[in-house]
Amino acid sequence: MHFSEILIIGGGPAAMVAAGTARQYYPEKSVTVLKKTKDSLVPCGIPYLFGTMLDSVEDDMIPCGDMAKKMGTTLLHEEATAIDFDTKTVTCASGESYRYDKLIIATGSVPKIPTQIANIGAKGVFHVPKDPDYIRKMHAALQTKERIVVIGTGFIGVEVANELRDAGKEVAIVGSRILKHSFDPEVSGYMEEIIEKKGIKRYMNRRTAEILVNENGETAGVRFEDGEKVACDAVVLATGYRPNTELAKKSGLSMRQGDTIYVDEYMRTTRPDVFAIGDCAEKRHFITKRTIPIMLASTATAEARLAVANLYSINLVKSFSGTIAIFSTVVGDTCFGSAGITEEDARKQKIDIVSTVVKVADKHPAKLPNTHEQAVKLIASRATAQIIGAQVVGGTDIGEMINILGVIIENRMTAFDLLGLQVATHPLLTSAPTTYPIVMAAQNIAAMHISGGSNA
Repeated sequence: MHFSEILIIGGGPAAMVAAGTARQYYPEKSVTVLKKTKDSLVPCGIPYLFGTMLDSVEDDMIPCGDMAKKMGTTLLHEEATAIDFDTKTVTCASGESYRYDKLIIATGSVPKIPTQIANIGAKGVFHVPKDPDYIRKMHAALQTKERIVVIGTGFIGVEVANELRDAGKEVAIVGSRILKHSFDPEVSGYMEEIIEKKGIKRYMNRRTAEILVNENGETAGVRFEDGEKVACDAVVLATGYRPNTELAKKSGLSMRQGDTIYVDEYMRTTRPDVFAIGDCAEKRHFITKRTIPIMLASTATAEARLAVANLYSINLVKSFSGTIAIFSTVVGDTCFGSAGITEEDARKQKIDIVSTVVKVADKHPAKLPNTHEQAVKLIASRATAQIIGAQVVGGTDIGEMINILGVIIENRMTAFDLLGLQVATHPLLTSAPTTYPIVMAAQNIAAMHISGGSNA
């Protein structure tokens, strides 16, 4: 029987951030991480192994052992199989047991496999787990394929399709509107135009009924429910992820919608001294307070820091008030970011809003080399002018712009708060100070609030 004052189950971003934060906040405490697999991948980097980083899967590896050594934590390659909350004991597949003072469950997520599709286990059908060994085999196999169908139009599906196309493959993507849960239709439409120009074939609003196989049991195509068939050599399932909560359920933790672990705003479960963070824990939307299936490393690591801060006593400085669902991605040479709620979703949920879109050049003057058009969309409460959603399109600088907008949303700032926003501008780095798009969009919202006008 081993003992660690702070025991963490999992090995992804949430677990490793929790371990490092625990060592920083409680240097006198022992910290142990039980990690099922020896290696780890940067989850968001996986799509780029099929194009940009095609040469080696190792380029996306996280040196977890080196990280743990540097942090002063103990990292053990153990698979936790049972938790006894009464005796504060975790049992592993190896037969070893570990007692704890505080337990953090960070078991992450695993791919959803659409079992209703016939022949889903055929040779040449792949999903996108965070398992290095599986990704190595998938990486090698896809290099030998020429025609690939990607099922799924979320972030992973779009990014994998783009990378495979950049690697010279013939690619088709199947699903609903591109990134419909993160972007309004006009932004999704722009993405779809870029995808089509790249030569990726879109099959929108189609449902796959069957994987077609040849006489050797290998993938030969897909058949949609309407009967149409598309020939291919391989299929990539980018159909989302589900919480990895089998251990938590088996051990008797209270579960919530979508098989997530119930947690409060301090990331505490219903059992004393037990916390849950990351994809396995329940997520509530910051704006609507409804449970949503958001799985993001940025959310997971924020939960990790807040859980550890409240591990031994409740520090009322900060609790986790919900995910703002902040995303960014790149399609072609155009970058997209989203935070908060979309206009479409706000209207569906009967939130009274106003919205505006501002388009400017991202350098000044606009004739400077490498200038990119930049668009900012803000969604605000009609009653209070509080910013509750934002979407941005443009060059690489929008990656940090959406982060600024995320801070604005999380701090419940209004359009009036932004009128005095002071920003560092430079001709080669930003739009002009006279037309900085976040401020211009806020001014439009403020004008509508004062005048009682509608969307601009």
